[in-house]
Order: sequence, then C-alpha cells, then structure tokens
Amino acid sequence: MRRFKHWAYLNPAGMETWMEVYPDGSVPVLSMIPQYGALGTPEIPLQHYFLVYVEELTEEQFEKTLDILTEKFNAPREGVKKEIMEHGLPLRQSLTNGAGTNHPGMFL
Repeated sequence: MRRFKHWAYLNPAGMETWMEVYPDGSVPVLSMIPQYGALGTPEIPLQHYFLVYVEELTEEQFEKTLDILTEKFNAPREGVKKEIMEHGLPLRQSLTNGAGTNHPGMFL
C-alpha cells in the first residue's frame, strides 16, 4: 500500500463512461498532477491525462474496465490487458473536474 494517495474526480462526461467502475466518481491515480502526451494515433492532438493507479483497483473494477475498453476499441481483451500492464491506463483530464491528494507536502 502506498503512503500517499492521489485521485481524480470524474466530471459528467467521465461519469457517462466510467460510472459503473467508479460510482463515487473518484479514480485512483499515480499523481494528482496530470501528464501531457500522445494518446492514440499520431493524428490525435497531444492531451493532458492522469495515469490510473491500476494496483488500487479491485478485481471487479479492472474487469469492468477491460469490458468497457474492449467494446469501445473493438479490441481483443488480452491485447487491451497487455497494453494496460505494459504502458499504464491513461484517464484523459477532459473527463475530470479536479484531482486531490492526502500528501500535505504537495501544498507547502
């Protein structure tokens, strides 16, 4: 278990897709500070995103995540799982309305 936790809050657009996985709208992330980079094909503009802290997901949350992503991208389940395990699970900042942490040092 990690010492300090960070999370992102889903906005209404994020809840449309992810409510079944995160009913309270809170998603565990590696850092409350979003990253910036490519998500998807080179034609898609660079985006801000959080990396979901997959290790804090329950087995049910991870399985539901795989269900949603395999349907959305029409991709094989094992391929999606392998991609997540190798590169992480990004959450677009545009699907969130804020982030938080229990690390007081982030505010000093």
